[in-house]
Amino acid sequence: MKKHALITGAGTGIGRALCEKLLKKNHEVIGVGRRPAPLEKLKQDFGQSVTIVEADVGTVSGRNKIHSVVKKQKLDLLVHNAAVLDPVGPISKMKRREWQKHFQINFEGPVFLTQKLLPCLGTGSRILNISSGAAHRSIQGWAAYCMSKAALHMSYECWKEELSGQGILVGSVKPGVVDTAMQEQIRNLDEERFPMLENFRSLKRNNELLDPNTVSRFLAWLLLDAKPEIFTEKDQDIRDEALKPLWDVSNETTE
Repeated sequence: MKKHALITGAGTGIGRALCEKLLKKNHEVIGVGRRPAPLEKLKQDFGQSVTIVEADVGTVSGRNKIHSVVKKQKLDLLVHNAAVLDPVGPISKMKRREWQKHFQINFEGPVFLTQKLLPCLGTGSRILNISSGAAHRSIQGWAAYCMSKAALHMSYECWKEELSGQGILVGSVKPGVVDTAMQEQIRNLDEERFPMLENFRSLKRNNELLDPNTVSRFLAWLLLDAKPEIFTEKDQDIRDEALKPLWDVSNETTE
């Protein structure tokens, strides 16, 4: 019997790459996103193994729509990948409504989508939050992003404790700096709003960004093969050399 995975932010970048990886590993995928075109392309490429849901995880109506599609189906994997960067700039000039919208997507969405889908999760299910190094250190200009990712990290800690008795595993991962649309957005920012702009532009110039397909291998290993104690232990980092032999195997690159 095929297993089922739900991935938010499934249309592009890490989300799209992870969808492809899990589909190749014989999972059925529910791909969630706000933009219809990338989701339709995912459906076109993979057909009946994919169910797409155009929904904003940061809204009650969006989460209700996702739940209505999943219904009483058992979910083996739930991946909270959807996130936004804006608003970028100093806290002193941040608009409250923009800050609220950011938190609704990056923090409220994962917390309350998990709550909504709990009846669909059972013993052995895994929930994975896509975290960031920004959860653990401040980056000037990224106040909202740093705050929301730090809050998301604490939600992982809280859900992990609350669900451990039910056999539901909760994990968190730092996927590194990945060549995605968000990185392109970062490179187009104004240096006055984001003083570290040149650092991120140099990552692209020097070919130091991780490929989403590489990241998807790491995430798939965590979701499917990592021992429970590793999956839940901490905010796992793709740059952890101790983990690399466990997931970065040469034959994976030929898939």
